[in-house]
Amino acid sequence: MKQKGAQAVEFALVLPFFILILFAVLDFGILVYNKAIITNASREGARSGVVLSAATWSAAAVKQIACSYARTTLITVKSGTTTTTCTGTNDPVVNVYSGASATCPSPSGNTAPDFGVPVALTISYPVSGFTLGSWWSLGTGTSVGSPITLTACTQMVHE
Repeated sequence: MKQKGAQAVEFALVLPFFILILFAVLDFGILVYNKAIITNASREGARSGVVLSAATWSAAAVKQIACSYARTTLITVKSGTTTTTCTGTNDPVVNVYSGASATCPSPSGNTAPDFGVPVALTISYPVSGFTLGSWWSLGTGTSVGSPITLTACTQMVHE
């Protein structure tokens, strides 16, 4: 029996699964990377809000530090706009809270902190899949095609 071309047929049958695994690895890598970035941006913003400085404490300044860190390093594959103030469609949502009741994950209040008063910063960012859309949301309980929202919250005490 002649088996010429059998390897080509087998390769053609297996290739779609290899490509699917490759894109799954890329999607998961982007997801983990972006989670690390928003966590670090949350820490940077909260840290800038709790250190003693000559400048007057401002929630907008703290938000801008976290926004700048996140938007310059996040990997995004969806179309949309980005702005320097994190108000675009591809930007993370940054919220700064301070006061005696500022806690993670649901902070409240927004007053200039005194020494020993916590400052909390939350960042959320919806992540869509690389090229296959949001097929990974099948296992998360969200509807197919909806992005996964990554969130990070950091709480630090004002020094």
